[in-house]
Amino acid sequence: METERSGAPTKAQLEKINAFARREMKAEEVYVFRAALCDNEVDRDFECFSRDALEKLAPLFVGKTGILDHERTSRGQAARVFAARVEEDGTKTTARGEPYARLIAECYVARTAETAPLIASIESGIRKEVSVGCAVAKRTCSVCGKATCDHVRGRRYGGELCFHILDEPTDAYEFSFVAVPAQRAAGVVKGFSGARKEENGLQQDVMKRLETGTGGLTLSEAEARELRGAVKRLRERAEDGDRYREALAERIRRAGAVAQPELGRELLSAIVKGLSVREMEELAESFTKAAERKIPVQPQLFTEKNAETQADPAFRI
Repeated sequence: METERSGAPTKAQLEKINAFARREMKAEEVYVFRAALCDNEVDRDFECFSRDALEKLAPLFVGKTGILDHERTSRGQAARVFAARVEEDGTKTTARGEPYARLIAECYVARTAETAPLIASIESGIRKEVSVGCAVAKRTCSVCGKATCDHVRGRRYGGELCFHILDEPTDAYEFSFVAVPAQRAAGVVKGFSGARKEENGLQQDVMKRLETGTGGLTLSEAEARELRGAVKRLRERAEDGDRYREALAERIRRAGAVAQPELGRELLSAIVKGLSVREMEELAESFTKAAERKIPVQPQLFTEKNAETQADPAFRI
């Protein structure tokens, strides 16, 4: 029996994805994942979305792109949102005493040789945290309820923390994979269909018995099938991980050749062998930025005359 491929879309999801694709995509050509884009909790910047703002943002994010580090260039496009909704957790309350809610986006990535490293980084949990770019028309002070006042975010007044409540969103631009998001809980989340939940529980039970040595090693047909599927998925992730490491190594070698040509390709290859994936990502980013400083790139229509008009007023969180 063919096991379910990690990140495979359901029939309903594929129909929504094909509404954005220029041709009919097949399930094996697409990788899907869920991401918590934002919530109604006070974040690191002492701001929070209202519940109503989350509801209005949901349809605005459908069809929007997923990029890297808020760099709004086509080379950084990594995914696309094909559905979004607000989920509420009745067991949790926010700092404002409201039921905790978050905006969940269903996203897809086309499976290609170029996107294999990205998919591997998502599957392995390396690339997880996200941030959103959007515009809001209203921001009010939590202390006095005014849009303009002398209260300072992050300070306490009479024991009450001051933060800004974001409301009346007017547009959603993108979501981005980042290292440190303003919202602590924003990031890729796990999600399974009902059938997958049952199989996942069965898999965990089998793994526990194998690890502890309890219950013997006699498996039922269903358990054996699930274990084979788990091994297959682990092998796929391991292969994706190897491809991701090699892609990072090549990025380091290329950017390093420009940023620090005195190191040489062989020395750079030797250096990356002893690094973790996270360390390789940091080194690749450092070399890339250093290389870009040596070879500045400007938009074709950019001129000194309009340089002062390039400020981006977009709200990011």
